[in-house]
Amino acid sequence: MVKIPGSIPAPIVPPNQPKKSEQTSEAAKQRSPERAGSSREPFQLDSQGIAVRMAALAQDAKEREISFEEVIQKAIKETGLSEPQAAMEEANRKLQKEIEAELEKIKSNKDLMEEAQAWQHLADILEHELTEDQVKGFLSILDQEIKGIK
Repeated sequence: MVKIPGSIPAPIVPPNQPKKSEQTSEAAKQRSPERAGSSREPFQLDSQGIAVRMAALAQDAKEREISFEEVIQKAIKETGLSEPQAAMEEANRKLQKEIEAELEKIKSNKDLMEEAQAWQHLADILEHELTEDQVKGFLSILDQEIKGIK
């Protein structure tokens, strides 16, 4: 090995090196999978969600001058369960099902409205943009196709 005369400078050290605990927590974040609650249904609640829901119910009860115990008793009565937390969870599930059913009704009505708008658009085209002969030709084609289906 050949020695070079002169001094060798010290290696450059970055001024802000992360601490050992910061490095491990960053590595753990990269290795850890997504939150366990992310695989749940959209309206399912974890323990924090249940606590928030219960707090909201308590606030609602306070506004309506109902005690929190009465809310829990109502949930127990509706579900038939004796454990308060299980009764609240079951009441929440029932409410979620009702909400989902209403959303489905709204979506189906929305689909019907979109279909009605499409038919109205077709009627406007037939009435305003096509000549009488073109409309008659279109209707005869539809008639032939319908007869072909039968």
